[in-house]
Amino acid sequence: MNEILLGVWGNLVLDNRGNGHELPAFAPVVNLQELEPGNKTLGLCGWRGFFLLDRRADPVDMARAYAEEVSKASCGWCVPCRVGTATVAEVLDRIAEGKGREGDLDLLRRVGKVVQAGSMCQFGRNAMGGLLALLDHLEAAFQQAIARGERHPKGRYRAKLIAPCEVACPVHLDVPRYVELIKHGRYTESLLVIYDRNPLPAVCGRVCVRFCELACRRSQVDDPVHIKRLKRFVADMEREAAVKKLHLRQGASQGPVRIAIVGAGPAGLTAAYDLLRRGYQVEIFEALDEPGGMAAVGIPDYRLPREVLLAEVRTIEEMGAKIHYNQVLGRDFTLEDLRERGMRAVFVAIGAHLGQELGIKGEQPRPEGYFIGVEFLRRVNRQEPVKVGQKVVVVGGGNVAIDCARTALRLGAGEVQIVYRRNREAMPADEEEIHEAEREGVQIHFLCNPIRLLVQEGKIVGMECIRMDLGEPDASGRPRPVPIKGSEFLLECDTVITAIGQAVDIRSLGEARGLVVSRRGTLQADSDTLLVSEEGIFAGGDCVLGPATLIEAMAAGLRASASIDLYLREGQATLSAEEKMWRVAEALLSLEDEDIDQPGGQARAEIPQRPVEERVQDFGEVELCPAPADALYEARRCLRCYRLLLVATER
Repeated sequence: MNEILLGVWGNLVLDNRGNGHELPAFAPVVNLQELEPGNKTLGLCGWRGFFLLDRRADPVDMARAYAEEVSKASCGWCVPCRVGTATVAEVLDRIAEGKGREGDLDLLRRVGKVVQAGSMCQFGRNAMGGLLALLDHLEAAFQQAIARGERHPKGRYRAKLIAPCEVACPVHLDVPRYVELIKHGRYTESLLVIYDRNPLPAVCGRVCVRFCELACRRSQVDDPVHIKRLKRFVADMEREAAVKKLHLRQGASQGPVRIAIVGAGPAGLTAAYDLLRRGYQVEIFEALDEPGGMAAVGIPDYRLPREVLLAEVRTIEEMGAKIHYNQVLGRDFTLEDLRERGMRAVFVAIGAHLGQELGIKGEQPRPEGYFIGVEFLRRVNRQEPVKVGQKVVVVGGGNVAIDCARTALRLGAGEVQIVYRRNREAMPADEEEIHEAEREGVQIHFLCNPIRLLVQEGKIVGMECIRMDLGEPDASGRPRPVPIKGSEFLLECDTVITAIGQAVDIRSLGEARGLVVSRRGTLQADSDTLLVSEEGIFAGGDCVLGPATLIEAMAAGLRASASIDLYLREGQATLSAEEKMWRVAEALLSLEDEDIDQPGGQARAEIPQRPVEERVQDFGEVELCPAPADALYEARRCLRCYRLLLVATER
């Protein structure tokens, strides 16, 4: 493991050139080790400081390289950033070429501070931090370069432009770039930026849980930018035009190299898309008679219309993906079968489609009016007959529970209640979905837990619950719900829907060679590469993570694609250099306490929705596409919070 010789990040300083000690906060930086096998990391420079990991690192050349990348990344819309960054790059290049002048260091400091103070966007305000830190802590090296007139040869660097929203997004979508293109009316180009990492923009624009918006720095001055809705806007507006250009961007053919994907859910579809763009032949084996996995059978049409999902899957098929439906792993084929058919690698992405029971008295045998949440939604989405009573109780606090409650309303229930054992703050469902459910009339009982179903003549007539208090934190870090003795009460109901979790159907795996099931009932795979077996079997998504979000499943698909590509080209799967950079960026962002010195007072635009009294009558889409004027307004609210990360490596 590399040693940090000198590290400066904001107010944290570690000088280990003597006999110092490493600060725990800097440990992730040391974990860079080698971006690529056999290529040692020498140092890095970023928006708030720098790190020297090897005595061969040249701070003067590193400053030059960093300034050059900063100047390239400036959007050029304001003078301080456009002119200032170019001036800094020019001066540092002169110094590194042995032509430095007296007064250059003072000039660099003055211009750097002007860029920090005068730039309109956060990129310019952040960009000079690393350079000024180098000048402050290693001034002697720059003075020596000027005094001796020595030339500093150009080293080998890898630069990455990142933003907090981009780092928070599991697929690392370049959010500021596609938002900026919307601001300039370049909708097709914006959608093509999204397509670089995300093959399901219209789907994500409707149902993504918005990790990006939680990290949006705009929230420090007013409201986060409507990133998700902007994605939907360009996906709905420009899909046809973007798809035509997208097909022209496919990678060079890898010849007859065939890859099998088990599961046509978000993870499998994303892996297929990325592998096709890398030039591979891809075949998908899907247990259902339609694509989409839980996105198709687990998300109601009022949130995600089926035709939107199918249109995006058709694009992946048009790119060359072949989908075999009604093919169940363990029943219709095995992993060994796929290898015998000539598949060079297999990605298992079977999802987590099994619901969980409550485990309380009255649940077995299943009485009339009792449903498992994921089964309930699957039947509704597949337009199978489902009868709910007038008084429905849903147990659970996740998005599945909310979807079940809102679906029950649309099926004609007169009263729908949710029972959740923790408080509102701990509820894992999307806050927007919770709010909309309450607007539609769903009542939520917090700090309550069911203990018994009341059944008469095989039919549910009620549920006995007990009130809960919050105790010490459990393994999840949340306070553990503790029953309050003597607080039992009854809820009258004729329908109960349980939505307390999902599991992987490992029964279909049989004795599949190379697959190992964990104690949690999920598949075991390397957390970095998703490799399961040296025979080229990979696994990812909900079948490895357990029930997660759609965008996290898509991220697993991207990682599987990258790992499979490395495995087939180099004979081994390793964590990619890009992924290592993302992890370091995330660690460095966690150290920052940024002060956003920008004017606020611009609340986010209101997104149009169908009236409550109308939308609860059917499964038509609730939320509508933003108007162009609102999309432009939202795009202009983006602060362009890019940061630059530059890593110096061996030649």
